[in-house]
Amino acid sequence: MKLFVFYTSCFFAFVAGHMVNYTAILYGLEKFDSSLLAGLAYGFCFGPPILFGWIAGAYIDRYSPKRVLLIAQNFFILGALGMLCVMIYEPIYSVLLFLLSCFFVGVGWAFVAPARLSSMGSYVTGDQLTQATITFNLLIMLGFGLAPIIITQIQLWYNWQGVAVLCILMFTISSLLLLNAPNHHRRISHEKLKQEWLECFDELRKIPVVPQLLFAAIIGYLMMGPMQVILPQIAESQLGLNPQEKGQYLGLIALSLILGGVAAMKLKSHVPIGRTILLLLLMCGVSLILIGAISNVWVSCFVLIMGTTFAGVVVSFIVAGLQHFTPVFIRGRVMSIYTIISQVVSAMAGVLAGAIAQGLSVPLSLFIIGALFVVATVILILKGKHLIGFKAFN
Repeated sequence: MKLFVFYTSCFFAFVAGHMVNYTAILYGLEKFDSSLLAGLAYGFCFGPPILFGWIAGAYIDRYSPKRVLLIAQNFFILGALGMLCVMIYEPIYSVLLFLLSCFFVGVGWAFVAPARLSSMGSYVTGDQLTQATITFNLLIMLGFGLAPIIITQIQLWYNWQGVAVLCILMFTISSLLLLNAPNHHRRISHEKLKQEWLECFDELRKIPVVPQLLFAAIIGYLMMGPMQVILPQIAESQLGLNPQEKGQYLGLIALSLILGGVAAMKLKSHVPIGRTILLLLLMCGVSLILIGAISNVWVSCFVLIMGTTFAGVVVSFIVAGLQHFTPVFIRGRVMSIYTIISQVVSAMAGVLAGAIAQGLSVPLSLFIIGALFVVATVILILKGKHLIGFKAFN
C-alpha cells in the first residue's frame, strides 16, 4: 500500500512537473512573443542541476531522500506561484519574475528527481527494486506524455491561470501523500562537499559497471534534445504535415517511450541486460540518421516509433541497473549524476542540433547527432566489458 501511495505521489509530481516545463516554453512564446525568452525559460528549467545537482546528491545521502524531497518540492510550488502571478497581474517586471519562476522549477528538478529515485530503497529491496524502478521510470514517461494533453484541455476552459493552479494543487497533493512515508536512512558523517564527492568517486572505482551505465545514459540522452528541437522542423519541412498532423507525429514520442517502459518490464528477465542496452543504443543512433533521410510519412512514423521505443527500454534498464549496483550510502549522489545527465545532456544536444540545423540543414543535424551517437556507442562496446558482462538483475 505504501508503494502505491508513493507511485501516486510520483504520478502527480511528474505530470505537474512536465506541465510547468511546457508552460515555461509555450507561455513565453504566446504571451511574450519571444523565442529568445522561451529558450531562456527552457534553460532555467533544465540548467540548475549543473550546479545544484552536486549539492542535492550529498544532501540526500546526509539527511535522507524523504526529507530532501518534501523540502525541495516546495520550489516547484514557488515556481508555479510565480508564473500564476505573472499570468494574473502582468506586472512591469513580468519577464524577470517569469524567468525567476522557471529557475525555481529547475532547482526543484535538481533535488526532487534524485530524491525520488533514492527513496525507492525505503519501499522495496532486492529483486523487487528492479521492477519498482522500471515502474517509476514508466511514470516519468507517462507524465511527459500526458502533460501537453492536459495543458491543452485546461487552457481551453480556464486559460493559463487554470494550468498554473492545477500544477500547484498537484504538487501539494503529491507532498501530502508522502508525509507518512517510510524513511529508512543511515546518516553519514558530515564532510566538506568536495570530500563527500571524492569518496563517492572512490567507491565507483570499485564498481566499474556503474560508470559505464552512466556513460550509456549520456549516449541515450543525446537523442532527447534533437527529438524535441529538430523533429517539429522535420515534420513541417520534410514530411509536409499540417499543424494538427505535426502534433500527432510528435505525440508518437511520448507513446513510444511508454511502450518502451512496458517492454522493459517484460524483457528484464529474458534478455542479457548489458548487451541489450548496447544493441538498442546502436539502433537508436541509426533511427536518428534514418529520420533525417526519410520523406515518406508512414515510414518516418515507423522509424520514430521503433527508435523511441528502443530508447524507452534503454533508459528503463539503465536506471534500474544503477539502482541495482549502487550502494545505499552513495545512492543519492549517483542518482544526482544521473539527473544531471538526463537534463543537461539532452538540453545541450538540442542546442547543438539546432545550431547545426540553422547553419547547415535540418536533415544533416540529425545525421551528425546520429553518427555521434553510433560512434560513442561503439566506443562503449569496445571499452565497456563490465556493462557487457551485466546479464541479469539477480
